[in-house]
Amino acid sequence: MTIDYRVREARRDDCDVIARMINDASEDAVNYLLKDLSSSKSPLTLLSEQLETEVHYSYANTLIVEKQENTPVAMALSFPASGLMLDDALLQVYSPGRQQYLKYFSDNRINDSWHLDAIFVDKASRNIGLGRMLLAEIKQRARYYKFPAVQVFVFGTNKAAQKFYQSNEFSIDKRIQVDSLEFLQDKGQLLRMRCEL
Repeated sequence: MTIDYRVREARRDDCDVIARMINDASEDAVNYLLKDLSSSKSPLTLLSEQLETEVHYSYANTLIVEKQENTPVAMALSFPASGLMLDDALLQVYSPGRQQYLKYFSDNRINDSWHLDAIFVDKASRNIGLGRMLLAEIKQRARYYKFPAVQVFVFGTNKAAQKFYQSNEFSIDKRIQVDSLEFLQDKGQLLRMRCEL
């Protein structure tokens, strides 16, 4: 029996699933960034609410892969890299350590590129080409909006992600030394990878 998958634009009612997948893809960065920001809401709830309202970091910029029975099994969030920034509102919310974590990304973005922020495939659906399918859709979207490249950031210790992106036409174009912040402990380097379109 073959299982059919389809890629679709995310909807507002996907925000909880997208938030969970982003946290899994980011090695728990959501919990690090959003913990203790609300006494009544979990970090995943805060992210879900952000995805409903934010312009760039939004469900509207997310692709979902679902099985035949409409079960989301993968997702990718991407947008123009110019949207990867720390504005005054964010600076007021985050502690200095959390600000620095975000600055590694915003300060090292390729301005004239399409930014792949998160890609995730459920464990049970891996190694069947869904990540490659999402990357193809993201590249197509970037070309449509006339961006010359797609960028993605990968932790230096994440060899599997590096290999995946390299097998899909990405190369490392910058190595960013990171401080030993609480969340980034033992990471050492953040890699910016780039795919020319």
